[in-house]
Amino acid sequence: ALLTFERITLNVSIMAEQKQDVMDKKTAMKEFAAIGQKQNFAYQAKFFLNAFWKEHSKEAETIFEFTQQFVELNKKGSKGSVLDEFQAHRLLEKQGNVLTVVAMRKALKEIDVDTDNKMSLLEYCVWRYKVDIVEMMNRPQGVSKELEACEEKIQAIQADLKKVAKYKKKWDGKPAPESGPKKIIYDQDMMILTTAEKTLTQNMDFAQRKLNAAQNNKDLVAAGKTWWIKREIEEAKKYAAPKKGWRSNIV
Repeated sequence: ALLTFERITLNVSIMAEQKQDVMDKKTAMKEFAAIGQKQNFAYQAKFFLNAFWKEHSKEAETIFEFTQQFVELNKKGSKGSVLDEFQAHRLLEKQGNVLTVVAMRKALKEIDVDTDNKMSLLEYCVWRYKVDIVEMMNRPQGVSKELEACEEKIQAIQADLKKVAKYKKKWDGKPAPESGPKKIIYDQDMMILTTAEKTLTQNMDFAQRKLNAAQNNKDLVAAGKTWWIKREIEEAKKYAAPKKGWRSNIV
């Protein structure tokens, strides 16, 4: 009987701790605003999908696509976190929301929850999918060492892709110099390109292994992040695939 009482006491204690961890509205709104102001667009998208995967998993591809639009519209690109009024106006137009200036400003006022005259991706998701902010901020995000390692490699992969694209563009369709200073530059560039392609392959293999390990973890809560990383790897593979015959004029 004593053991049973101790277990009950322990359970009550755990429940009390869990209740303390639940954010009230004021705290939730503060944390919500901080994410929108400080975290990049991809982070915000993954945060939303993690919280509402059950309800909005079918919208994952749509969210991935309009996240790219946020990136394109922001001067900081993928490092951006918010859109100003003009950029937000353009985004809504891209989404097919053809509104008058007055109607557009009214819509932006509804979206701009933290009233900083800017639109974060998280604010847009809340407005578009009509979800409760407090509920979202209190839903579990999930922790996975495999996914964290995978995300680090994704950043390296994106850097590798830029380097590969740079040197391919530089020499695509141009004849390989046979001698002189240009030949030296060409040889150096091809060495850099070959190394970048090799590193890209290694990083993508590593990321895929970590993703597979994360997907095999049945306790993983971060379903949205898992999907997102898988999608990023798929996108990277498309750009990493060699363009047939691109070196035909220079080899």
